[in-house]
Amino acid sequence: MAKGKPQKKRAYNPKLDKTPLKLQNPISYDSMPFIWRIHDGLIDYEHPEFGWHKVDILDFLKNIVKRLQSYEGQLWHDMKRNRHCHPWGLDAIPKECSDRLGERQIDINELYQIPIGSIPRIIGYKTGNTFYLMWYDPDHKFCPTKAK
Repeated sequence: MAKGKPQKKRAYNPKLDKTPLKLQNPISYDSMPFIWRIHDGLIDYEHPEFGWHKVDILDFLKNIVKRLQSYEGQLWHDMKRNRHCHPWGLDAIPKECSDRLGERQIDINELYQIPIGSIPRIIGYKTGNTFYLMWYDPDHKFCPTKAK
C-alpha cells in the first residue's frame, strides 16, 4: 500500500493588532468590598494611649462596630476617595507605636486609618481588601494634622 504524501503543517499567525478585552488588573483590591476583622495577634489592647482597653463595650458596639459595618458595602476605591481614610507610612507614625510593632514582632509596611466620626479613628493594617483593627485613636493624637 502506497503511503500518501505527508500533510504540510500550517503555521498560524495571530493578528498583532488585537487588544485584550479585560484591561484592568484581575487582582485589583480597589474594586473589592471593604472587609474588617479583629485578629488577636494584631490588635493592641494595652497601648497606653491607643489601646483598646480604654474603649467601653457599649461604645464599641453602638458606635465603632456600627460605623465599620456602614463601610462594608463600599469598595476600597470609594474608601480611598474619603480624605480621612488613607495609609500611613511607618516613618510617619509615633515612635512609641513603631517600637510597639517591633516589640510585638509585627512586620508590616504601612498602616491605614479609618474614620469613626469627626475626630475618633481606627488605625489598622490592610492586606488585600481586609482591614485589621490595631489601635483606637479617640482624640486624633496618633498623627495629628498640622494646622495651616
